[in-house]
Amino acid sequence: MNPNDFNTRIELRDYVVDLIKKVGITDSLKENYPDEYEFFKLLFQRHPEKDKKEVDLIDDIYVKPYIKANIKFLEITSHQFIIIKNNNTSDSISWVKCVNCQDTSIGIQLYRAMRSAISKQICYFKRMNKNKPCELCGALENLTVDHIIKFKKLKNDFLNLYPNYPTKFENDSNKDVIFCEKDFKYKELWRKYHYINAKLRILCMQCNRRLDNYGYNNRRQKPTF
Repeated sequence: MNPNDFNTRIELRDYVVDLIKKVGITDSLKENYPDEYEFFKLLFQRHPEKDKKEVDLIDDIYVKPYIKANIKFLEITSHQFIIIKNNNTSDSISWVKCVNCQDTSIGIQLYRAMRSAISKQICYFKRMNKNKPCELCGALENLTVDHIIKFKKLKNDFLNLYPNYPTKFENDSNKDVIFCEKDFKYKELWRKYHYINAKLRILCMQCNRRLDNYGYNNRRQKPTF
């Protein structure tokens, strides 16, 4: 699972909260929770001061309670993440800032706007399959929607077909990136493309995290108005 693959910031926040509940206080994410370690490494790349924090040098991550936190009744906000860097230094880092980060690059904003545009399709699929278990392990809890043909590939294929994409975006009430009203036709074209070409399934979060990218042998279909 990649932090940038979530449709909304709220979904990402809820996912991170679930991970924090899982790992709790630990002296090494890398050793004790390797899958979660890889996720948090990617999440910390979203930090608004990632260069100053030197997140590219992360060699391990540990989680401890704040000094004033009551460990017996530790809340999510009382977990402090410390990154261990390969230059023998360490630093605290805020997962909340990483979740809320607004990346100003056009590529990232376009990615998030495209995610937001198809969020209703994802929610509809999940609602229509709410009684189905994880397709891989049969779990009935912590279920999510997975793109069999990965979202990144769908996005790239669409942009190859329609390269004149918008370069300015807006934010909705949840501060998620969305297309501007003037780009309604482009947004609808993308929605239609996704509806035709996306192949979805229900997975639990654990199986979703462990998946490698799937191959893609289906011929893409180009929508028209």
